[in-house]
Amino acid sequence: MRMTAQADPLILFSESSLAHKWMDTTNERLQGILSEVRGPEILHVGCVNHDLPQNQAQVRDHLHYQLCRRFPECHVMGLDIEADAIEQMKKLGLEVEQGDAQAMSYRQEFDTIVAGELLEHLQNPGLFLAGCARALKPGGRLVLTTPNVFTPLLFLMYLKNYDQAFNPDHAAWFCPQTLREILRRSNFIVTDLRFVDDLRPNATDSYYYRGFAYVWKCIRPILPRTLRNTMLVVCQPR
Repeated sequence: MRMTAQADPLILFSESSLAHKWMDTTNERLQGILSEVRGPEILHVGCVNHDLPQNQAQVRDHLHYQLCRRFPECHVMGLDIEADAIEQMKKLGLEVEQGDAQAMSYRQEFDTIVAGELLEHLQNPGLFLAGCARALKPGGRLVLTTPNVFTPLLFLMYLKNYDQAFNPDHAAWFCPQTLREILRRSNFIVTDLRFVDDLRPNATDSYYYRGFAYVWKCIRPILPRTLRNTMLVVCQPR
């Protein structure tokens, strides 16, 4: 990661009071993404992750923080449409740019493009995927995650909230079939598709969510992995 001199890897996204003690993330989705990233040139699209972290638990589970921490010798570039957050990240010494994921102009620059929980937010996912295909070096890979529409978590959220299952900013839902198909139409070959959980019971005040997370962790070993709440895909341009 390339940083300005004043940026300390332990205070990239937080005040110094949050930086005194740290551990690797225990989040299954983040661990899966990190295991598939290859350098030296890495692009993280959606690097803000909705909002910059406000406490230590959020910092630990912030994907861009973990990318920078895990790959200190690589060039980790961030891209996000949120201009104010991007300016704040620049002040912290990060190499980030403000821009639209659906209008990327990079050409054969990156070994890995990471897009965690981004696809479902986009008005036109195909434009984003076409931009990724152009931006990857020959042999490069796209690593993305998106919610699994068939997970029990979303079904229970529908029962609780009626017509709103989860994040109101989501514009689309994907299942394994539709995710493979949109990648095929965008000239990607899927080399791996697996199911992981993205559970953060300690990062929310919702008793409903905390209760579900703890119960789910107990019963999920006896259930098919296809019911886990997130799909993780590794793919390459044809």
